[in-house]
Amino acid sequence: MKGYFLLIVMGMLNACAKDNTPSGELNGTYVGNYLETGSLQDSGTVKIVFVGSNFSGTSMGTSRSICNGGYVVSGDSINFSNLCSTPDPELLLAGKYELTKTSDSLYFTRTFSGVMTYTEQFSLKMQ
Repeated sequence: MKGYFLLIVMGMLNACAKDNTPSGELNGTYVGNYLETGSLQDSGTVKIVFVGSNFSGTSMGTSRSICNGGYVVSGDSINFSNLCSTPDPELLLAGKYELTKTSDSLYFTRTFSGVMTYTEQFSLKMQ
């Protein structure tokens, strides 16, 4: 009987363990910087609002805008789907990014390699 009790307690402790792997919804308003480096270069300030599985936002100082749409977090990545008629290459937050989440900040990164090589980075803090 002690073995079963210990097994149950160990399972409960393991279920409560926290890590930095993002999961679930990112509800809240995040503000920060966008930086594109490499063959393409751009930068600006962004504000992104997450509500449930949807997002919207604004950008300033960059030639690209943020649309609205949905997102899915899976493991250490986030995938954005836009609802605008603007083609995705003209938008910020289109497609899949590597995601890192800390207590109050989000970081999105992705690198394109091909004819042109460039990296997009978002550093955002919850407001």
